[in-house]
Amino acid sequence: MSVFLRWGIFGILGVAALLYAYNASKRMAEKHSTRELPAAVATDPRGADVTPAPERESAPAPASAYAPAPHCQAELVVAQRALVARRLGEPLDRLLRIQEIAFQDPPRRQRLEKVATRWYQLEGDEPIPEALSIAVISDCVRFSPVP
Repeated sequence: MSVFLRWGIFGILGVAALLYAYNASKRMAEKHSTRELPAAVATDPRGADVTPAPERESAPAPASAYAPAPHCQAELVVAQRALVARRLGEPLDRLLRIQEIAFQDPPRRQRLEKVATRWYQLEGDEPIPEALSIAVISDCVRFSPVP
């Protein structure tokens, strides 16, 4: 077997290995992105969304039911993702590279990084969703300027 044939076979195998690794990393990234979604929406085994039945009585809406400003809603999503990343044991730098943070302009990105870091490094038990919502939105209104 000549040297050129041998190196040609190794070259073809090398390219095939690179393509396989590239496709495998794409599949891993897709699985990882679907796993990171917050568990705010519950689904039943058939895949249909499960929403709680509305109450029959007209009770006053809790503070978390009021629609926050869009920039505060983004901070709430980042805080939820930070708690999920902390629970899964993912590194902080991976959290800071998520789409909600990475594709913002610099002042907004710094604010979202601060929110993510604060909730990722939270000591003690995680707050209940309503308490998290109230804390994040009140901090947003107090510290974050309207974009």
